[in-house]
Amino acid sequence: MSIMKLLSIAARAKVVTRRYPFEPPVVTEGFRGKIEVDPKLCWGCGVCTRICPPNALTLKKREDGTLVLSYFMGRCIFCGMCAEVCPRGAITVTKEFELASLTAEDLVRNVKHDVVRCRICGRVIGPAVEMREATKSVGGAEAKYYDLCPECRKLVVARGIMTKVGVRP
Repeated sequence: MSIMKLLSIAARAKVVTRRYPFEPPVVTEGFRGKIEVDPKLCWGCGVCTRICPPNALTLKKREDGTLVLSYFMGRCIFCGMCAEVCPRGAITVTKEFELASLTAEDLVRNVKHDVVRCRICGRVIGPAVEMREATKSVGGAEAKYYDLCPECRKLVVARGIMTKVGVRP
């Protein structure tokens, strides 16, 4: 192709680039940027951490028993799989992609979850929000066992049955 032909095509096309960062970038409808985690909706189930290909999402248990969902944007590939699998819809994909930072710590977002401990043995049962939601859906007599771990729940129920039958535990 001759130079003159290329110049004539370019002259007809006019300006095809943006003067970024002086003009906002064109972001299409299906564009995926960083994710946002709503701490009010997230209950710390960890499904998002299992599906995340680059392990940008991690769920860690601190020494005090609290669970922390950590999102490291520097590792995220913006695939949006975490938002697809979140059972509560707590994760949304934004169109934000300008994430420049001077330190890696600026690229970390944490969501802290309080936990419920077994009232008998003190073992962590699960995130408090999830336990409250489960208790609401169960209701009735079963709700009084929500703050017991599975082992202690078995013992308490077995003792209750033995008492009703007349056997001394």
